[in-house]
Amino acid sequence: MKVLLLGGYGFIGCVLSTYLHERGDEVTVLDTLLFEQDEDVDVPGEFVRGDIRSINDFLPALAEADAVVNLAAMSNDPASDLLPELTWEINYKANETIAQLCQATGKRIVYASSCSVYGFSNDEVFTESSRIGPVTLYAQTKMLSEHLYLHESIDSVVLRFATVYGFSPKTRFDLVVNTMIGSGLFQGKIFVNGGSQWRPVVHVKDVAQAIYLALHAENPKHRVYNVGSNEQNYQISTLGEIVTKELANVEFVHLEDSLDKRSYNVDFSLIKCDLGFEAEYTVADAVAELRDVVEKGMLSGMEDEVYYRVKYLKNLYAHSELLDSSPYRNYFLPLRYAMAGHYGGVGANGH
Repeated sequence: MKVLLLGGYGFIGCVLSTYLHERGDEVTVLDTLLFEQDEDVDVPGEFVRGDIRSINDFLPALAEADAVVNLAAMSNDPASDLLPELTWEINYKANETIAQLCQATGKRIVYASSCSVYGFSNDEVFTESSRIGPVTLYAQTKMLSEHLYLHESIDSVVLRFATVYGFSPKTRFDLVVNTMIGSGLFQGKIFVNGGSQWRPVVHVKDVAQAIYLALHAENPKHRVYNVGSNEQNYQISTLGEIVTKELANVEFVHLEDSLDKRSYNVDFSLIKCDLGFEAEYTVADAVAELRDVVEKGMLSGMEDEVYYRVKYLKNLYAHSELLDSSPYRNYFLPLRYAMAGHYGGVGANGH
């Protein structure tokens, strides 16, 4: 299968492209390289620098593909809140065009959504048929885009990911498990805000498996699947305890209650039943792999802003030459106005 990966050079995409290539698929990655300034791109297939908001960038790549995976997004709450108008363009408006083109061409699209669309509950276990109640801008754009792809004439599979963790060539430390592991490895302490809120988590390699299964499934019975495992629904405090146990001589620090508005416990039985998905990796595996890359000198710290979506975007404004020199400078332009207050306030930091 020839697969077009939109936003395919990020945290998930770098793992996914290799996973698909190793299983015989031909991969084309389309990415703006927003978080990869002045870097040689290395993908197991063709690379196209492009913006999903531009039909001129997207359409030629689509013409050569059998199927599409859309990973492109402003990909967490703080980054989305920092640039709400740009978030709206990328996370929703671009999907209007992409959905129409997939409908017209009959090509399957796998859309990367999020379990954050469920919102908040300390008691309910959410299934794919549960009501959804997103409480953040990021989650709201995911919910609205799901509706676009679930049109009856579009060959789509919507995957609602649990919070992703694990090592990637584009590792991030603004995801709750990776934040804990990084803090333990580099600071000797693991910090937990609050701790009672529920959060399902899933390894990035298991996400790649789920996408592969969704791409290759013939006439999937359902078109929305939660991606994760029932065994990896955790309260945040429990996650902290697991990571602390896996790392020697690390202090567990419990801070004040969190203002986090998200808490959701999710059922993942449907994707196992329909597509044969089973999570293979655990938090302990992620601790081991990240510790290994640190010991090998592949990671020397977690302070660089490239590991944090919102910190990186703020730094772009401080170095305006990056905006002016980029061939996609219009993509960055709203940052000038956001930092000047035109698009609202800066979102609070969080995981």
